Amino acid sequence: MGCQHAIAGFELEKRSSAGVPMKSATKTKKPPTEEQGAQVNGAMPLYDAPQAVHSVTHREISVRTGEGSFSFAEKAPIIEVTVDEFERAALDFPIVFVGESLQPFVIMGLEADQNQFVSAGSYRPGVYVPAYLRRHPFVFARDEGSDALILCLDHASDRVVKAGDTGAMPLFDGGEPTALTRQALQFCENYEAARARTLVLIGLLRELDLLEARQATRAGAEGEDATLLLEYQTIDVAKLDALDPDGFQRLRAAGALPAIYAQLASQANWQVLAVTRPAA
Repeated sequence: MGCQHAIAGFELEKRSSAGVPMKSATKTKKPPTEEQGAQVNGAMPLYDAPQAVHSVTHREISVRTGEGSFSFAEKAPIIEVTVDEFERAALDFPIVFVGESLQPFVIMGLEADQNQFVSAGSYRPGVYVPAYLRRHPFVFARDEGSDALILCLDHASDRVVKAGDTGAMPLFDGGEPTALTRQALQFCENYEAARARTLVLIGLLRELDLLEARQATRAGAEGEDATLLLEYQTIDVAKLDALDPDGFQRLRAAGALPAIYAQLASQANWQVLAVTRPAA
């Protein structure tokens, strides 16, 4: 059975793909205090102060909607993506697999603290915005002691304001979640589903041994060694070409081929990043 998803203290009725109502909630418990709400487990890159969304602690909190600031991502050169995003993201960024988990990321900068696509809080027009960034300032966090995922809000975000702020929408109205809160919950649920599909792809790439380790480096000045930027893995074209028919059929049956071809094509964007990198 998959994880349950909820707004703390609420049971939200959703529809499954078959149209059958299902409850998405945690067990009833006392509403968290502001301090308890801030106790979110697990690393959440770009989320500095996540708190569980709750009708009591967030009754006077609103979120600015529309084109928000991306200042929170200005110093993030790599951003997590899911397999659902590969085909579109491949048009703008290199897609790589990082670490033991082989989590896919897009490369958005060639400096440790610089995102080449965000400047003064503005995102470069016409460039794909990863779902990880579009989800902000909302995120799911695992509820301690259960298998539920709780909707949280990053209070460090400049989009989070007091109720009544011009251009902002409240999280709750009369103690009930507003359309904004329900939409955020749905977005986070969709993102988690995409992450699950991403794990399937990663499992296939591991099992069929289709990855190879690489390093991204920047040439040093004359007489100096190159600087290591990132150790990562990418799909090996030679291994893919040598795959036996049964293995290739497994990729086809899993719907993995479009994502694989997109990841391979995305590697051309390393050169684009190098050419467009801001001068030091």
